[in-house]
Amino acid sequence: RSLTVHLVRQGTLDDYVYLEHGAHYAIGALAAILLITIQHQINEIITGLAGVLLIAASLLSSIRRNKALSAETEGDGERSEQKSEVSSGA
Repeated sequence: RSLTVHLVRQGTLDDYVYLEHGAHYAIGALAAILLITIQHQINEIITGLAGVLLIAASLLSSIRRNKALSAETEGDGERSEQKSEVSSGA
């Protein structure tokens, strides 16, 4: 929780717009795994990797988006002042 508060205060979630979605997907995946473990045994490594992979994929997607936006603004001299901004809602 303290890490989330820190990321919101620093504006990191505004820079990496897909990171928040990845965290929600990871929570959903962990909830699904929890329900599956009622009937079946699932290794802890799989449980941990599911969340890490979803968050890492969202971070990489955000980095790719940021690079594409910066390349787009560098290509357009007059549009360099404008930045496509998506707020994290916080």
